[in-house]
Amino acid sequence: MHTDHRELQLAAVLLAVTCVLTFAPDAYLPMLVRSGMRIGAWALLLVSLWCLWRRWWWGMGSSNLAAVIILVHTQVPALAPTTHLEYGLRVAHFNVLQPNRQRSEVIDAIRATNAELVSVQEVDEAWAAALIDDLGRTYPFHHVVPRSDCYGIALFSRRPFQQVTTVEVQGTPFIEAVVPAGEQRVRLLVVHATSPTSLRHHQRRNAQLRELSMLLTDSPLPTVLVGDLNTVHWDEAFRALCVGSGSRPVVPPSARTWPAMGPFALIPLDHVLLSPGMGYSALALCDIPGSDHRGLVADIFPLTP
Repeated sequence: MHTDHRELQLAAVLLAVTCVLTFAPDAYLPMLVRSGMRIGAWALLLVSLWCLWRRWWWGMGSSNLAAVIILVHTQVPALAPTTHLEYGLRVAHFNVLQPNRQRSEVIDAIRATNAELVSVQEVDEAWAAALIDDLGRTYPFHHVVPRSDCYGIALFSRRPFQQVTTVEVQGTPFIEAVVPAGEQRVRLLVVHATSPTSLRHHQRRNAQLRELSMLLTDSPLPTVLVGDLNTVHWDEAFRALCVGSGSRPVVPPSARTWPAMGPFALIPLDHVLLSPGMGYSALALCDIPGSDHRGLVADIFPLTP
C-alpha cells in the first residue's frame, strides 16, 4: 500500500509539535501557547476526521495520539463536591472588566447569585462608587481598593469582617479577610494576579503565585482563595501553587471563563482553591454583562474539626 509522503510529514509534524509544547520548560512563549492546548486537542480531532476522509491512516492515528497526549497532560483533577447540611458560605467571583459601562446590569447579576461574599475585580473609581452605592445596603461590609490599571479589587460581604486587610504582592493589591461561618471562622484571599502579557509580567505573575503559596499556609484557619489567577490548570506555576500550599482546585479545567462570548469561553483563568480544612457542595458559572470573563459561584464550608 502506497503512503503519501505528505501524510507522513503531517503525522511527524503533529506529534513533534505536540511533544514540544507539552514537555517544553516553563518559559514565557511555551506558556502562552500551552494555555490554548485543550482547544488544540479538539482541533486535532477535526484533523483526524479530515485524514479519515482522505484515508490517511498515519495522519489519523497521529492526530488522535496527539489529542490524547494533550488531554491527559491538561487534565488536572478538581475537588469533588460533597453534601453539606450545616452552615456554609456562598462565594461569588466577578471580573467586571474595567471599561465595562454595564454597571447596573452587572450589579443585578451579582444580586441574583444570592452570595454572601462577592469578589469583584478590575475596580476603578467609577466601579467602586457604583458598587458601594448599589450594593451597600445588601452587602453592608465591604473592602474596596480602586485602581486605574485594571488591578483594583473589592470584597463585599453580608457577614461582618472579623479581620480584613489589603496585602500587596509584587505591587498588586490582594484582599485577606476572616468571616464567621457558624461556630467557625473562614479565611478568604481575593486575588487578581498579573496578566502574563510580556516576559516581565509573566515573571511577576509567577512570583505572585509563589507568594500566594506561602500566604495560603501561614494561617491555621480554613482558607479559600478566589480570583483571576491568569493561569490555566496545566501551567507549571499553577501546579506549584497547589502542591506547595496543599490547596485543591474546585473549578475543573473544563469550566472555561475567558474570553467570554455569551455562555461560552475558551480557557479557564478564574479559580477557587480550598485549603485542606474546606469543602464545597456546588459550583456554577454565570454571565457577567459586558465583561470578557464569566463569573463563578461556589457554596463552600469549613470541614468539621
